[in-house]
Amino acid sequence: LVLADGGICCIDEFNSIREHERASIHEAMEQQTLSVAKAGLVCKLNSRTSILAATNPKGKYDPNQSLSVNIALASPLLSRFDLILVLLDSRNEDWDRIVSSFILHGKKMREGASSSSALSSSVWSMERLQTYICHVK
Repeated sequence: LVLADGGICCIDEFNSIREHERASIHEAMEQQTLSVAKAGLVCKLNSRTSILAATNPKGKYDPNQSLSVNIALASPLLSRFDLILVLLDSRNEDWDRIVSSFILHGKKMREGASSSSALSSSVWSMERLQTYICHVK
């Protein structure tokens, strides 16, 4: 988080992070700093970063339970996020076939004709992605 100061930090499998690391992330999200103690010295490092985190439910997602129960993360840590999106994958064989065909078609398209105008119009440039993240922040 210190290395991402002033930028964005993306964390996958957020629920797999150890408890000590969760405490550090909570401090960073709450106070925008991280405390490091080494050889009797305590140093506060800036961690003014946006965090984009992804996690999976601890089992099958239960819409009757709270989000913190479903993903096994404490509410105080969840409250640090400004926006929480829940993406549910309903079991639908037809939809899965459509999505997998799209993914495979896109892969073939990138391998065969990477300069195709259809592909370049659907893939965002780094500049456009950065502009979008700044707008969302």
